[in-house]
Formats: sequence, structure tokens, C-alpha cells
Amino acid sequence: MIKLSIPFLLTVSGVLLTVLFLFTIYILVQRKREIRFAEVRDTFLQNSSQQWYNYLINDEIFSIVLVPRGRAQVAAIEIIFSSYLKNISNEIVEHKIKEFSNLYLKKFYEKDLSSKRWSIRMNALYHIADLQIEDLLEACLQFEKTKISEEEYFQLLKIYSLFRPEMFIEKIKESNIHYSESEYRRVFVLLEDDVFIRLFEDFNSWTTNIQFAAIDTAAVKRNIQYIDQLKQLLTHEVPEIQIRALKGLYEIGVIDEIDPYVPFVTSDIWEIRLMVAKIFKHVPLNYTYAYLEQLLQDENWWVRSQAAKTIAENRDGIAKLQQFMESSNDPYAIDMARETIVRKRGNK
Repeated sequence: MIKLSIPFLLTVSGVLLTVLFLFTIYILVQRKREIRFAEVRDTFLQNSSQQWYNYLINDEIFSIVLVPRGRAQVAAIEIIFSSYLKNISNEIVEHKIKEFSNLYLKKFYEKDLSSKRWSIRMNALYHIADLQIEDLLEACLQFEKTKISEEEYFQLLKIYSLFRPEMFIEKIKESNIHYSESEYRRVFVLLEDDVFIRLFEDFNSWTTNIQFAAIDTAAVKRNIQYIDQLKQLLTHEVPEIQIRALKGLYEIGVIDEIDPYVPFVTSDIWEIRLMVAKIFKHVPLNYTYAYLEQLLQDENWWVRSQAAKTIAENRDGIAKLQQFMESSNDPYAIDMARETIVRKRGNK
């Protein structure tokens, strides 16, 4: 059994009490700093909000009192700018915020990039992108050379996509880090059209997530410039790419010819047949009815339902469905046509 002397125990207790005391003091000091920080931030926020409104919205002369004198005031400005950028779409306001940020905020974020704390570095990267602080591009390039996390590198990609799109394309080609589809979409949607289209050049060289994200982003942007790129993917050997390309073309909603889509009416994959039934919504019924009638008799319920819906949405669609019911021997297709007619009339 180990015997501990009373003097030893008293020494240990004294050390522990000292550590606890110092820790308590540290917590109290930090808390006091936080309170003081919040007070300065909120005071600046309250006192300057009207002046910011006058400058950004009423186009009054800029006042030097709006220039931040410390991190707490920067935090207040971040709140103000974030509110304007989220709630107001105005190029003049955005330009003023960008100009101010490049002049008066960049020194704060440049310093934050060298912080030992990951959260501070990430916060700086977020604001460099959101506030369009292009003057810190070189600092970002230097920051990339340090040991950074995948999250930090992704935010750098977002910054490059905003300030140097050509560099962004090269960076994702060189990168050994792979992100999710949703993450790539968040960046691709920021690209200018001429740069975004480059993603479809040498399409097969990209990873699957980049391929899928590019197609889905084209669908979201709904720009007719992407029609040719998506149509080229209809012959791709991967069915999922065909399906997504068809969805993108449907979302864009401009179908100048039906020949590329006709072979998909008899596809072995029901999702492809479904998308063709949707796409024919954008084509006059007299060009597509024969194919939609075939899809109306499809073995898959979803395909039948979409074909009937597409027919019904045409001006002469209800009459076409009634004629089909009178001539068809397919009970499932007849039921679908009947249900669609009832539903269509019920919505009027």
C-alpha cells in the first residue's frame, strides 16, 4: 500500500487550487472581453445603421466615421453588409460594399488568415468571398501553400471561381481532393457562362461528382446556351448521365427538334422514358402524340401517368385522351386516361 505524507498532499492540493484559481481568472477575463466586444459591436451597429442606409441606399456622401476601428466594429459591419446582400439585389449597393471591403476590411481578414484557430481562418475565407475582397487573392494563394483543411481548400475554390474563373478550372483539374455533388454545385452556379461551358469540354475526364454537378447546375441555370452541351450527353454510355441530361433539357424547356428524343421512347430504363414524356410537354402535341400514346401504354405506372398528364396539358389534350379511351384495349392505360381527365377537369 502506498503511503502519502501530509505535506505532499498539502502541496498537491495547493497546486490544484492555484491551477483552479488561475483557470477561474482566465474564464472571467475572457468573459469580460466577450461582454466588452459585444457592447462595442452593438453600440457601433446601433449608431451607424442609419448612416449605412443613407450611404448605401440614399446615395449620401460616405462618412469616415463608418471606417472600423477594431475587430468588434468589423463584426458590426459584417452584420450590416450580410443583411443588405441577402435582402437587396442592387448592383450599386453591391459595388459600394465591395469597394469599402477592399479598402477598409482586407487588413483584418488578411491577418485572420494567419490565425492558429481554424474557425477564424474559415470565417475570413467566407467573408473574402461574400464581400468580394479581390485584393486578397494573392494572400489566398499564399494561404493555399500552408497546411490547410479540405474545408478551407473548398472555400478557396469558391474564391477562385469568383475572382479568377480560369484559375478555378485548373485548380479542380489538379486537385486530389474530391467533394460532393452539392458542394460542386454551390461553386459551379457562381461561374460565368463562358467558363461554366468549359466543364463540358473533355467531359469524361471529370470525376462522376463533377459530371453530375455540372449537368444539374445547367438545369438550375436554365440557359439556352447549354442545350447543345446537354444534347451531346444523350448518347453517353452511362444511363444516369442520360437521365440527368434529359432533366436539364426539360428544365431549360426549349426543344427545337424531337428526333434526338424519339429513340428514348423505347428505352429499357423507365426513368429515361419518364423524362421523355416530360420533355414532350415543350413540343406541340401533333408532333408527339404518337409517341405519348405509346408511353401512355407503358408498363410503368409513373411513365403512364406522365404521358397522360403531358397530353392533358395540351389545348386538345382532353379530346385526345377521350378518343384514346374509346379505341384502346389497354385497361391500365384507359384507367390512367380517365383519372387524368377527371383530375384535369377538377382543377378548373
